[in-house]
Amino acid sequence: MKNLTITSPESLDTAVADVVRLKIVLTQLNAERDKAVVLVQKKHEADIADQIEEIAAAEGRIRDYCEANRGALFPVTKSRETQTAVFGFELTPPRVETANKKIKWADVLERLKRTKWGQAYLRVKESIDKEALLADRQTLTPEQCTAAGLQFAQDEQWFLRPKPETAADTKS
Repeated sequence: MKNLTITSPESLDTAVADVVRLKIVLTQLNAERDKAVVLVQKKHEADIADQIEEIAAAEGRIRDYCEANRGALFPVTKSRETQTAVFGFELTPPRVETANKKIKWADVLERLKRTKWGQAYLRVKESIDKEALLADRQTLTPEQCTAAGLQFAQDEQWFLRPKPETAADTKS
């Protein structure tokens, strides 16, 4: 890109047009890259899916054998080590579940509310509804805002947005 010194409204327009052309080229390059990525993904998709399926089947056979021969293969520990891998059985991290499928989480919540010890396991989520404040910003008084310790703010930012019709003009 030319390094133009902006000295007039006309040279400003030229500089803006140059930036627009650069942004259009960038968009086109990104689109070409994205298209190439999709083509590479599609090219390898079937092979990757086959490999994943083959791995899952092989791991399934190994797991089935280990489960069927657990006592002999894992007499002391829950895992076994070879030159290429460590495998075996391990506990998952603890989780909380309902006691049975008939009990819903809403039931658990109500039951915990009724107990003294259950209060420690309840969360009360409080948050500020910023969307409601923004919607009511014209009706809230400065005194109310000061009392609440809040203010409404806006920043000015610079922008340069190419017009959609410009992209069509530069494709030729």
